Amino acid sequence: MSELLYGINPVTEAILSSRRRIHGIHVAQGTEGNPRMRKVVSEARRRGLPVTWRSRAELGEASGTREHQGVVAECDPFPYTPYAEILGTPRMVLLDNIEDPRNVGAIMRTCEVLGWNSVLLPRKGGSLVTPAVAKTAAGACEYLQVAVNCSSNQYVKIAMEEGYLVVALDGAGKATLEDVAALHAEKLLLVVGGEDSGVGQFIRMNAPHVCAIPQTGHVNSLNASVAAALALYALR
Repeated sequence: MSELLYGINPVTEAILSSRRRIHGIHVAQGTEGNPRMRKVVSEARRRGLPVTWRSRAELGEASGTREHQGVVAECDPFPYTPYAEILGTPRMVLLDNIEDPRNVGAIMRTCEVLGWNSVLLPRKGGSLVTPAVAKTAAGACEYLQVAVNCSSNQYVKIAMEEGYLVVALDGAGKATLEDVAALHAEKLLLVVGGEDSGVGQFIRMNAPHVCAIPQTGHVNSLNASVAAALALYALR
């Protein structure tokens, strides 16, 4: 089973990271002069990957989107990492009830930049690492360990048993990110909830720290990916 990864950055990083088996690269006709596209084609050929030239309409029909930027890679699905193999890393982030692939992708992009290389996704109720997520992440997901084999509650229970300090982001939280950062925890799990449902009740009730991000503006909420970025930076 294969999937179609699209976009210049996602395809480029998939080629460079070598984590997925790539079966072929399809490039839009007329993009030969684009420097970024030349890099994609050159790197693909250097690694012995077949390159074919297609019309933009064909690429759009194959990928199901107009956002393909002129390149589509036929490759294996994203390679997930078992949670047991991730445990022990100093920083993990759990995306609880986040269904919008754009938010998941944006958070993954920030995770990679700030060194949070371990991401936990619940096996139900959230977005997986789809081509849409990879596109928003600009290919950053290709360098992350991502688990998808537990529920959110199971991730938290196991992390606490393994000595992780669990921090949940919630608007009603009484602690601040600065309070948690001052603890200098060796192992920390940050839980970020979806914009509609937020972090689940079990996690909010059991997390030692529930943190809110102080706000002084008129809008009463932050986008999930923006809230995550602030927390990832503060607790990096």
